[in-house]
Amino acid sequence: MAWRTPPSLLGYRVTLYLLAPVLLAFNAWQAARAADPRLFWQRLGLFLPRRNDAPLWLHAASVGELMAARPLIAALRLRHPRLPLLVTTFTPTAARLARARLPAGVEHLYLPLDWPGAVRRFLCALQPRAALIMETELWPNLFARLEREDVPLLIVNARLSARTFETRGWIRRLHAVSLKRVDAVLARSDSDAAAYIRLGAPPERVRTVGNIKYAAPPGEEDIPPTDLGRPYILAASTHEDEERQLAAIWRDLQRDDYLLVIAPRHPGRREAILQQLRPLAQEIAVRSRAETPNDRTGIYLADTLGELEGFMAGAALVFMGGSLVPRGGHNILEPARLGRPILFGPHMDNFREESELLLAEEAALRVADTGELRAALQRALDGDPTIARLGHNVRRVMERQGEVLERYLERVLSYCELE
Repeated sequence: MAWRTPPSLLGYRVTLYLLAPVLLAFNAWQAARAADPRLFWQRLGLFLPRRNDAPLWLHAASVGELMAARPLIAALRLRHPRLPLLVTTFTPTAARLARARLPAGVEHLYLPLDWPGAVRRFLCALQPRAALIMETELWPNLFARLEREDVPLLIVNARLSARTFETRGWIRRLHAVSLKRVDAVLARSDSDAAAYIRLGAPPERVRTVGNIKYAAPPGEEDIPPTDLGRPYILAASTHEDEERQLAAIWRDLQRDDYLLVIAPRHPGRREAILQQLRPLAQEIAVRSRAETPNDRTGIYLADTLGELEGFMAGAALVFMGGSLVPRGGHNILEPARLGRPILFGPHMDNFREESELLLAEEAALRVADTGELRAALQRALDGDPTIARLGHNVRRVMERQGEVLERYLERVLSYCELE
């Protein structure tokens, strides 16, 4: 069959060619900053391990996608322990988490840049039996090469950001071309499925399966709660300026019987955060410095990777960051799976479906601003039963989601040609 390159894909490749010096420089800078030379070479499709066991390949770009994929990875290992699995990520932070948290025997690599040569070398070395892309990643050259090599391609837990859906012109046409190469779009919700169809995915290949983020990884023991010596409120995945606002609220509440634990989305911001917090807190302890809170400590900065779930499990209440400032929010389903009362701000655009579900079930509370957040925290600290009921209700909601993982497992395995 003749292979014709669509004009939109050709334009995309020309753009990448023109940007090559910038992308190479950024790649080198990021590898140096992460102190991980694998990042530089693997993104170019070089120095990759050669495999002949036809692994099932799952790509999770960043930490959020990787955490969402964990239930599926665990279920695949439990159901088919001999099925070889390969996981790729794009960000260095996700790579570190993958190496720390993936089950034994699951290899991690960096996804190559979407250059034809890098993609070709990657697929030639790895020879995957099927490719699973988590959530929203659309890589035109990669998708074209997968189709050319007859590798089944599935988008799992599919969702579309407003930014992707609202693209226009040749970029939108490029998305449509890419989606026609996908064998199955397994969407989180009916609205996500409809958005993929409007963007160009063939309707017969799109199915609403549910949100895999609701599922707890099978075979996992309960996450042990982090004990800090006294009860604490957790502000999870916070962004710039949220830490300052939270510290100001905490100063006004004057509760020595509780700690405020702040877990920033980007732990590398530690010094900038501390500079903002010092005028607002009597004493601050820092996790990465092995400091333990004492009776005078008001704020505990949890600036480490891989420990957030333990803090969530031990928290009296979780406030989800990225929502008090316009960053779109973060994954509220992690604390939901642990049955924690959850608060979030007005900016949950990236997790609208999840937040609306929990709000409808009275399983979370949305606050409009710092004034409402302060009032909600005061109620929680005073033992208001309506706050406690949030935790009870969220556990009930999560229990109803048990079948979602099984549906994903069935769909994925149908493309794996298992013996």
